[in-house]
Amino acid sequence: MSSSPSDAAANRKESHSATMYVAARSIAGMLLLIAYVIALRSYDARTQVPYVMGVLLVYESAIALGSLGLPDAVFYFIGRTPERAAAIVRQTSALLLGAALPVTVFASIAAGVMSSKHMDLLPAIPWLALVILIELPTQPAVNQLIAAGYAGTASLLYLGFSILRTGAVLAPLVIDVPLESIPVTMAILGSTRLIAHLWILRRLFPMKPGEAWVDWSALRTIFLWALPAGLAVTVGKINPQIDKYTVKLMLGEKVFTQYTAAALEIPMVTLIPYAIGAVMQVRFVRLFAAGDRVELSRVWHATVRKTMAAVLPLAMVILALAPDILVALLGEEFASAVVPFQIFTAITLHRVAAYGPMLQATNQTRLLVRTSTLILLTNLVLTVPLTLLIGSNGAAIATVVANIPAWLLTLSRIGRAMGGGIGVALPWRFYLRSLLVTGALGLALHFLRPHLGDTIGMRIGIGVPVYLASYLVVGRLTGIVSADDLWFLGGYFGLKRKPPQPRLPPPS
Repeated sequence: MSSSPSDAAANRKESHSATMYVAARSIAGMLLLIAYVIALRSYDARTQVPYVMGVLLVYESAIALGSLGLPDAVFYFIGRTPERAAAIVRQTSALLLGAALPVTVFASIAAGVMSSKHMDLLPAIPWLALVILIELPTQPAVNQLIAAGYAGTASLLYLGFSILRTGAVLAPLVIDVPLESIPVTMAILGSTRLIAHLWILRRLFPMKPGEAWVDWSALRTIFLWALPAGLAVTVGKINPQIDKYTVKLMLGEKVFTQYTAAALEIPMVTLIPYAIGAVMQVRFVRLFAAGDRVELSRVWHATVRKTMAAVLPLAMVILALAPDILVALLGEEFASAVVPFQIFTAITLHRVAAYGPMLQATNQTRLLVRTSTLILLTNLVLTVPLTLLIGSNGAAIATVVANIPAWLLTLSRIGRAMGGGIGVALPWRFYLRSLLVTGALGLALHFLRPHLGDTIGMRIGIGVPVYLASYLVVGRLTGIVSADDLWFLGGYFGLKRKPPQPRLPPPS
């Protein structure tokens, strides 16, 4: 079935929005990665790095726990009732403020448990609590902008917040302030989120005359809808952090520092599925609500293919060049962390779709409770014994394996929503063909790597463009890279500005 010119235009607009948001989130993620890298290279590895890593771990865990999927709820409810957008974002913010209160208790306990000689987090607790109370309630604003068609503004805002957070982590290296000022600076700079949030609500999404957002029934509906999704999102973020706490408590500060460094993710790989899913979720909701399963399946598969075109080659090139990439980022003292780094990178090979947003769009949020529980229990059961048996590598393996059963269950339910089963949940032939092509090229690069030069810079500088160029050529020949994919990738990396014009369907 040929798509109409209006459908093609809508696809181009959504692709453009996704490209902007993916790029913004990737840059923001890269800034956080840069902060980690500079911190690991510039702060004292024995006395200062553990403190910085501890503060960030407690902060990230608290934000993950407190989000409860509520920021993403605006996509679903605005997709269904766009006329209530102003009330929806205020209601989700109020719920997040309520969630922030118990989360501060968790952060306090976590900081106390993690504290040690070179990681005294107790003085940071009040400031981390203030960061949580500011950041959690203001999270819906960015998603509100995306859902309302302001993807560019949302991207800039998200990027700005990330720049400030990065500045807070690196402040002691730039100005004459003690290391313990990091959480203080995070709280001070984080207040800009509150200012931006209030401005957006007042200027872009004001309440209509006579409209009240305090609707207990609506609050309850949003909370109950978001809770299952929130558990999935929370577990998805906490799952790769359980092992860090385990490694710290079982193997000590030195191994914790090495392991935390190895557990870093390259943002442009991990954020692509989420960002594309965020832009597309409103359309998924509307297609499912209209009962158009055929179009839903077509749009879903097209989105997944586009995600695969970016995620798989990037993940494979990182796996192939992992020894050089890790040392280039962190230094020779972290060379022993290559294997955990590769294990964590391998997780991204299944992150080729926005699974959560699709389950939400198809009214299957209850399944997220089951998958969340399954991931959490599997990880808890495997992490401690595998850490005892094979050390930090075992903790990384446990994190990877914990995702597999839940992934298969999720796919089966997505396929059912589209009128089939797990066989229609993904474009499997395309996925396997993409894995084969990108994997074969990655294996070739792995063996070619020692011959690309005598220095790390040469091997990376030659290896990355050679791999990506080979991927584009072989991908076009094998059909896994289309002309539209080239435009998407080109726009993502800043190589193209205008999309190719959509072809009109032939006359009937």
